Amino acid sequence: MLVSVDDVVSSAIDAASHELRKLSLTIHDNPELALKEVHACKVLTDYLSSKGFSVEHNVAGLDTAFVASYQSPAGSDGLHIGFCSEYDALPGVGHACGHNLIAICGVAMFLAISSVLEKCQIPGTVKLFGTPAEEAIGGKITMQKAGVFDGSDLLMMLHPTPGYSGSWHSQCCLSMEVEYFGKASHAAMAPWDGINAGTAANVAMMTMNAMREQLKPDWRTHGIVTTGGKAANVIPDYAKIEYTVRTSWAEELAVLEQRALNVFAAAALATGCTYKVTKEFAYLDNQDNPVLGKMYEDIMHDRLGVPPARAQGGSTDFGNLSQSFISLHGNFDLVGTGVPNHTVEFTEGARTEKAHENALFAAKTSARVAARCLVDGEFWERVKGAHKERKSAPSAREFYEKLSA
Repeated sequence: MLVSVDDVVSSAIDAASHELRKLSLTIHDNPELALKEVHACKVLTDYLSSKGFSVEHNVAGLDTAFVASYQSPAGSDGLHIGFCSEYDALPGVGHACGHNLIAICGVAMFLAISSVLEKCQIPGTVKLFGTPAEEAIGGKITMQKAGVFDGSDLLMMLHPTPGYSGSWHSQCCLSMEVEYFGKASHAAMAPWDGINAGTAANVAMMTMNAMREQLKPDWRTHGIVTTGGKAANVIPDYAKIEYTVRTSWAEELAVLEQRALNVFAAAALATGCTYKVTKEFAYLDNQDNPVLGKMYEDIMHDRLGVPPARAQGGSTDFGNLSQSFISLHGNFDLVGTGVPNHTVEFTEGARTEKAHENALFAAKTSARVAARCLVDGEFWERVKGAHKERKSAPSAREFYEKLSA
């Protein structure tokens, strides 16, 4: 009897829906910050182990990273497909980016393709990469540097947003820590003897704000003062700001970075402080494979009847993977209200039954795309052809602008 891979995908995910809902809720209700996702990592790996999958813990020196694997009984000579789960939360607002849903989407797609490999006797391997700290240091970048993703033919993940897309071009993102060092003094008795590090931080923040008038429409700069002093009557001898700059393309990130560095240096010069800049992490722009993205968007459009969302902002460490691997970062609509990520309302929406339904439909859709790569040789050749064309283009920007023209 012929077996439809689409039916196998849907059946596998439907069968796990109740268990996935429980995983989603326990992760949502116990939010953990980057690199501290102990509960989330445990419940996910315990679940995968209970299903008989091989699970590697403490991957790439990250305590909350893991890799689950399944090899087809027909052998491993076929494609090596990988899915990514995220599960870190945000300070103060919990799962305002819906990583509880991203976590179960990764599990759902992994279960679906494992089932396809088994029931259809297709050679190949599927892995689920548990990737911590997307909201902070970029766990995928650490794992990529350690070679964790090496050998993957295709990498995929899903993310809730206001709207769906299979062609999300994210922003490049560089985060920096800027420290200013001054000299303490009594703010009333001898302020002239002090060197105000807090003023240096303020000058840097105000100058960055003033610079926005001359920035390109798709560039972003944003930061906070994390340390500005300890008492109003003491000239602060130390101040620190956390600052992030974003551009649409990698070649522009270096330009905006230098402008920011000039500002930070000028603030130190103006106030007599010394300073230090530490670059914390850099996310590159996500570049979805257009063949994979079109199939994903076509299926989503057939269900929803509305066009995909374009020009969504934000950054992801998955973008770094997309620079090297054939990949798809599918976005799906959270609950249809248009509420943006990183808000309290998004946190609340990420716990709803509607969000769960939307997440699992997106997982079925993405898994169907992956399954087609396994069974349709002509489709896979087109996927590889698009990847090769992008890599050989004068620039990624030119390649994607040509696609959208």
